[in-house]
Amino acid sequence: MAGVLSEKARDLVVSSRDRYKRLEYQARGKLGSLNWTNRRIWVTVVLSLTTLGLIISGVIFTQASDLVLGLASGDGDLGKNVIATPRERVLAMKAQNSTLGFGGIAYLSMPYRTDRQDALELLGSVYNLNFTYIAGVDGNEIPEKSKPLHYYWLRPPELGCWRAHVDAWRHLLESDFETLLVLEDDVDFDANVHDIFELLSIQMQNNKLRTEKSTKHEARTAPYGLDWDVLYVGQCTDQANENRLDLVQIYDDPNVPSRAQTYNHFTGMLETFGVRKGNVGKKRTISPTWSPVCTMGYAITRKGAERLILDLSYRGITAAIDIDIIRKLKQGIIRGYSITPPLFSAWRVGGAKDSDNQGLEKDQTKLGLGNLHGYSLSLKTSARKDMVSRLALNNWDDVDRVFAARPNPQPTKEMLEEEEEEIRKAEIERQEKDAEWNATKLEMGRVMEEWGG
Repeated sequence: MAGVLSEKARDLVVSSRDRYKRLEYQARGKLGSLNWTNRRIWVTVVLSLTTLGLIISGVIFTQASDLVLGLASGDGDLGKNVIATPRERVLAMKAQNSTLGFGGIAYLSMPYRTDRQDALELLGSVYNLNFTYIAGVDGNEIPEKSKPLHYYWLRPPELGCWRAHVDAWRHLLESDFETLLVLEDDVDFDANVHDIFELLSIQMQNNKLRTEKSTKHEARTAPYGLDWDVLYVGQCTDQANENRLDLVQIYDDPNVPSRAQTYNHFTGMLETFGVRKGNVGKKRTISPTWSPVCTMGYAITRKGAERLILDLSYRGITAAIDIDIIRKLKQGIIRGYSITPPLFSAWRVGGAKDSDNQGLEKDQTKLGLGNLHGYSLSLKTSARKDMVSRLALNNWDDVDRVFAARPNPQPTKEMLEEEEEEIRKAEIERQEKDAEWNATKLEMGRVMEEWGG
């Protein structure tokens, strides 16, 4: 919705500016064609004042239009709004493409979880998202020589998870992308995901957390900047760095889930950031990443991939991948931002289907209630639920609505008599053919008997 409103507002601004310029041009033309005679002095004065008024009005209108177009996004003062420039708005529109403005979107899935892969590809098709599949890894099948230093701290499922994420980072380095969004295969997201990321781009381009000014390259090509290593958009839980609450950036988002829809851990974080009472359900925050749990959804830059492969593969690993990343974040070895409430959530159906890393149910035959009874938290409009409504069809109701009901044709007495006569003739013909065939068989038998004797 924000993208549609932004586009309409942009069209209004452009058309109004064009009209202003035409009026100004016409006024200047009138001035240039006047003869400086006493007869026309008053006309000249009037046109001069009109032209001056048009110029002043154009300047005021230009400033006001930028303000109107920027009202959708707020900054860290809870009451003010970022005024996005036309260039920033154009760059933010990249979020409307099939990779949300990132170089690509990859999702990790164990090869045997074709059910989850079906779901992700279906979601991608419905919501115009282009997903790249990266195969998950069984930690028991990783050769000893390939394991990182200190791997014995990890259980086999955690080791396999580490390997799959490193493969995603390598996918980025092997591509020509500058950023990659990495998802796990059980995610859900908001049906208005493109608009949400477009608004996030406006905020990231006006990022108050940066330690250095954005480059010209970023301003041209990077909707979310490139000054971070990891951008957390799908953490399970998180904690704030209470020593640097001053670095939190708060902004309005019409697609923020309500307090009732938001996992209470995130409402607590929002209150820590100063978002309280009526503002919960209206505001999102960007904050320095401190303690994000799980790797359900995050973006990574090329420099971030290099640093993580260096610190979590080349040098070794000492814990599950999300815990080790937390250590690197707190040490300041990598730089991250977190979005709260997050933009991706886990989809749950209950039972053993909800995890490939650990059995949530001792009885692995308990597979839950199915996707139609599934749920996710911290999303205003679940894409997985919205998708069912979007694809709903009742063909026969549509047929009845479009075409008036007509009675089925009934045969007349003459038609029934004609049909009965055809049936009678067909039966006579069949009997005649049977009699002819029986006579032929008798003759053949007589001849065979004669020759045989």
